[in-house]
Amino acid sequence: MIVCLHALAMPQVFIDVPLRADSDTAVMLNAVRDTGGTAGAWRWFVGDWLLENGFYRPISSLSIAVDYTLYGESGWGFRLTNWLLIVITALGLFFLVRAYARLIEYPYADWLALGTSAALSLQQIGLTTWLGNWSAWWWVGAVAGAILIASLLEFPRFARNGNDSADEAPVSFRAKRGNSNFHWVPLFLAIGALFWGFDRLMETHYTRLITWVPSRTALLGTLFSVWAMYVLIRGASERRWGWLGLGGMMYLLALGSYEQPIMLTLVVGALAFGMRRLWGAWGGYAFGTAAVAALLIVALRLSLLPTEPTTYQQQQRRSSLAGPVQSYLTDLLPPAGQIAYWRAVGTDLHILLVDKTGWDNIIGTLLYLGVLAALWRERRLLGGALLWHALAFLPMAFLHFFEHYMYLPQMGKTLFDVGLIAVGGQCLMGHLRPRVE
Repeated sequence: MIVCLHALAMPQVFIDVPLRADSDTAVMLNAVRDTGGTAGAWRWFVGDWLLENGFYRPISSLSIAVDYTLYGESGWGFRLTNWLLIVITALGLFFLVRAYARLIEYPYADWLALGTSAALSLQQIGLTTWLGNWSAWWWVGAVAGAILIASLLEFPRFARNGNDSADEAPVSFRAKRGNSNFHWVPLFLAIGALFWGFDRLMETHYTRLITWVPSRTALLGTLFSVWAMYVLIRGASERRWGWLGLGGMMYLLALGSYEQPIMLTLVVGALAFGMRRLWGAWGGYAFGTAAVAALLIVALRLSLLPTEPTTYQQQQRRSSLAGPVQSYLTDLLPPAGQIAYWRAVGTDLHILLVDKTGWDNIIGTLLYLGVLAALWRERRLLGGALLWHALAFLPMAFLHFFEHYMYLPQMGKTLFDVGLIAVGGQCLMGHLRPRVE
């Protein structure tokens, strides 16, 4: 199914756009040509990468050199490689999510993994950009309607099997009130989780993963990161040195493609600590494997390239701390994006009489309570996803925005959003299903 979804993006591979229409791509092609293609590939392992702006990315450089050797300056070849990378990443995310869900004993690991991988696929091919034009309420209504129909179909079975005698055990189809006057709270929280899950899931920060050749850095870094995490989990769970060694090699390839994955060393450490009773010393071995790969790439970078920031690196840094903090909080905690609006409104709250945006912000913030409730209920699942998102995005928040910065964080964000929808749907189903009285 994952490959079939990505087949919808194949037209992007064959679009008629010259490679050199993009200035960065033109510079990279010149660098590969001038060094003799793959024949001069060793140069990228002992020095700066293709754009020569102070980064150690030998794997990304080698990848471009291989494409240049195979396809020359035929753009479809480079875009085909990008397409293959996003397919393999989506497949890797399926195995990673399933392995993590099983590790924390999540009951619907296979469905969660399939949903997360499918959601990422829709984001990668750009379909969510189109679907995002629909209000999140349509998706909430669709889920609620499906649950309601399923519950109605389940109603006769409850009436027949709920007790030996249907007359002695009448069946009702209404919310369980209990002794509380706040029986509506679980329903509200479930709707809030569903709303924010769909609203965030349809938000795609990148649209040029296939067509923009320089996105190769993020594509390779993310691909190797996802598979490295999966292999490291397998190694620690099965107590096998071979898996740990393979995971370390894949993580090293990720770091040799892009700098951003170095933050995942902390994710491995957190996972090893959380699984310390189950994994024992093998959790420490997994963390040590990732840490050694990170230290090795840092040592190579410091020994082979100047330590002073290049002009390009200085230009990419944001000038103040306020911008990065606002961007970071808004990406992780969306209601934080309302701060600027409420500062503008100030004490002039009468503006709410005519401004729909203010009411949308208020309702959205209240519904966000459902996200917090879901996070508490499934804190191991959603907490792990949030940690990946938060750490992977942290260093990029201090730089001027480039869309491929969001690709690695999107792995955690997509899992978090799909998990929200799953938790909201389960809560809503528990609230609406028929009950034997």
